[in-house]
Amino acid sequence: MKSVLLKIAAVSVLFALSFSVYAKATEKAEKPEKPKKEKKVKVVAAVEDEGAFQAKNIDVRVGKVRYRLRGAGGNCQMSVYNSGEVPVSLFAVTDEFSTSFYDLKIGKRIYRLNETVGVVTGCRKNERGGQMVYILPNKARLFVKYEKADVPESIESEVIKVTAVVMNKGKKTDSFALKTVLDTVLGEKTGPHFSTSQEKEINTERQFRELKDVKWVMSGDSKVSLQFILSGADVTEPEVVTACNKDFAMLSNWVPVINSERNFDSVISYNNSALSFVWHDVMLAPGEQHAFSYYMVISTDSKPAQGEAFVEWYEKKHENAPEEKKYSVKEFEDLYNQAFEKYTEGEYEEAYKIIMKLWENPENRNERSRELKEAIEAELGKDKTEEPAVQDEPYDYEEDLPPDTDNEEKSEETPEVKFDLNSITAEKLNPSYVQGLLERINSLESGAENLDRAEILRLHAELDAIMEKLRQR
Repeated sequence: MKSVLLKIAAVSVLFALSFSVYAKATEKAEKPEKPKKEKKVKVVAAVEDEGAFQAKNIDVRVGKVRYRLRGAGGNCQMSVYNSGEVPVSLFAVTDEFSTSFYDLKIGKRIYRLNETVGVVTGCRKNERGGQMVYILPNKARLFVKYEKADVPESIESEVIKVTAVVMNKGKKTDSFALKTVLDTVLGEKTGPHFSTSQEKEINTERQFRELKDVKWVMSGDSKVSLQFILSGADVTEPEVVTACNKDFAMLSNWVPVINSERNFDSVISYNNSALSFVWHDVMLAPGEQHAFSYYMVISTDSKPAQGEAFVEWYEKKHENAPEEKKYSVKEFEDLYNQAFEKYTEGEYEEAYKIIMKLWENPENRNERSRELKEAIEAELGKDKTEEPAVQDEPYDYEEDLPPDTDNEEKSEETPEVKFDLNSITAEKLNPSYVQGLLERINSLESGAENLDRAEILRLHAELDAIMEKLRQR
């Protein structure tokens, strides 16, 4: 620790004048925001009939995959267990998992669903995985399902289907677009950060639009692979997929701006990559909904991810299958009006048959059909359908955090990490870059972030190299 302080002091002296100007300029910006009051969750979420959503933490394991759902914050973290039953995180666990999130664009306005004030969130589990709900009162609802997919015995990988269903809960037809940012971690330790069916190693920013050619993007290390299937099967192809530094992915740009020669560093985070998926916008009438889906294929113990084999199996299995019945505005309106007419005429049995026919398709289950169904049930003396309400329950987030277990056994001796002086460019000798580096080291040494020791050692090595460069000037 003493050597760390000496390093920081030495660099501080070298940049004292520059840093004093920087500190004054950023003093206001660095004041911590007042903590937001926890919002009360009392909004009913009409999402099928599978149980209540809750504003607490839920921890569930299905197969090899563990889901940790934070109902009050709308965040989800996933881990996979290897053959030794050791959990390996698939996404960043810092900041209560909030660096992986969903953005919803309604018209021209963007809502970050795990941060926007007024958004009601909840979670629940089922036998296939976990589910999250995000409700923008009188505007929209996003319902996300993480479900273990059926696969043949020949496929050893875990396959998770992610389905995000957007519903228009407003009073007018509008355009809706969905975006997700996933703060990946597997490729950050040993690299490469990402790969695709076309590129084996991706260590600088990329943006993909022709996804039929790309097929998939993978984050992985020598032991665990996380493959995102973006084309084929019943996947909803994104409009654009971006690989960039996590901090750039979190900016307000709907589509991240990239530089194909820039690596995954920023002033405040080193070697920190993320993926952004942006889907095409859709026009939705009030009560109408649209589903976006993709697959995550997860392999452990150095086995290859079998995403392409899964897609081939899925398409062969479904090539002659009848098309799945989708939501239809015309079907909804026709059946709804017929049921309503029978209801007003007092023909409740007939009205009930019609409304239940409409209710068979889960995508027809909106506020209008639910209200009419319950009105008919009340006349017939039937028990009304229980709403899966979002329940406001106290929670202790810290209880759900896993033990600090590295994927590899730690050596008792601290390994020596060296940094190549030739990689220290003029940009890295800039006072603002060094200030960011010092802040990053200070944050890690203080225990403010739950990151591995390897990054701390690497940052110290880079700081030593910068100091050596400064001495040579």
